[in-house]
Amino acid sequence: MGAGSSFNLPDSIDSETAKGLAGDKFDQAKFDELKSADGTIPRASLNVLSKPTLHYFDVNGRGELSKLICAVGGVDIDVVEYPFEANGATAADKLKAGVMETKHTKAAKEMGMEGCGLPILQHGDLKINQSAAVQDYFVSISPNYPAVNPVQKAKDDMFEGALEDCMGVGAGIILSGVDGSMMVKAMEKTMTHLAKYIPEEGFVNGFDSPTKADLVILILTQALIPFGATLGGYDFGEKFAAAKALGERAAAFPAVATWLTNENCNLKKPPRAAR
Repeated sequence: MGAGSSFNLPDSIDSETAKGLAGDKFDQAKFDELKSADGTIPRASLNVLSKPTLHYFDVNGRGELSKLICAVGGVDIDVVEYPFEANGATAADKLKAGVMETKHTKAAKEMGMEGCGLPILQHGDLKINQSAAVQDYFVSISPNYPAVNPVQKAKDDMFEGALEDCMGVGAGIILSGVDGSMMVKAMEKTMTHLAKYIPEEGFVNGFDSPTKADLVILILTQALIPFGATLGGYDFGEKFAAAKALGERAAAFPAVATWLTNENCNLKKPPRAAR
């Protein structure tokens, strides 16, 4: 599901749509309590019927963008954390190393998602993995996330892809012995390009609230794992002052600022075993 407004759920949800999302957890009595005279419920009430659950590690990584999207979009989620354990940075590394028996691999198997990495999203009968798919799903059910058009969504997705690229480099350094100096090179290459789209004021897509692009910049400039841990005190203000400022604006947005104090926010935290 995409983030464009034409792909989002309607503002009013009928019972059949709600059943399709909630699956066997659909509560007809609760739906009847919430429904209006036309037999529908507000999209914002979907979480009352069935709250999504996000499964991810106890670090920032690829899961934090989904959490930030939910914060901006007003989606209440449950978060299930697992100790950060991995046997390589890439799919090839992991295949070479062999199958790991960890809390998160056992949980994935129990969910019917054997062999799937985190994040994993459960919502009613829906079970999916892959970062971009999870992020776009959260956008699609968010009552407050800005209704981006195709051009704005394309920019958001470009920023999200850049985040994935940088995550890959950082993971390679932490997990696979890649030269640590590669993080600065990758980050500067990425920021040099993304800087073309970063405004001096406001947010990338011109809304009053941040979208994925702005949240990506927040993660790139402020997250500990893997960026702060591999950049060695890098100062974004020296070469990329506009990006640093955008990250600060995104962090100051009220819903994001509130999320940053949540116990399930791992943006600036090490794994729980190191806290």
